[in-house]
Order: sequence, then structure tokens, then C-alpha cells
Amino acid sequence: MGVYIKGMKMPPNCCQCPVNMEVCKRGYEYLLSHPELYDKRADDCPIVEIPPHGRLIDADGYKQEMKDCRMAFWDEVLDSMPTIIEAEEGE
Repeated sequence: MGVYIKGMKMPPNCCQCPVNMEVCKRGYEYLLSHPELYDKRADDCPIVEIPPHGRLIDADGYKQEMKDCRMAFWDEVLDSMPTIIEAEEGE
């Protein structure tokens, strides 16, 4: 599972991150003992920046619909499109 917060920009460092205590559990005490995170994000930051994109669709679902309609040539078209957000485990 994941979330998208519309309009949220990537925080430049852990100190300015609005979700540091809830998402990655880096609370104030952790940040006080790791001053290097005042100027950068942690290497294992769980927040992923989403590149500029158009409309996001369920391409796998669309491919199945096209197969059901015998329009399998769309598989190649959809497979050639860039992935904006990877599928979650188990989906």
C-alpha cells in the first residue's frame, strides 16, 4: 500500500519532512543524534519522488480488457510505455 499527497514536494532533508515520525519513525531524538540529516534525506528514505506525468491508469487491467476484445496488439504499445509507479507486491 502507498499514498500520494497531492501537491506535496519532496522534503530536502529529514528535519523538514512532514511525515518523518509516522512513516520512517525518525523522531526528534533520532534526528538530534544524527545531525547529518539536518541537511539531507536519509539514504533509506521511504518517500519516492514521482516524476511529472500524464494521467495514471491501471495498464494491466486495460491490457486484460483489450485481450478480452481480441485487441492484443495493445500489449506491445502498453509494454513500451514508461512505468510511473511500480506495482505493489501481491497486485
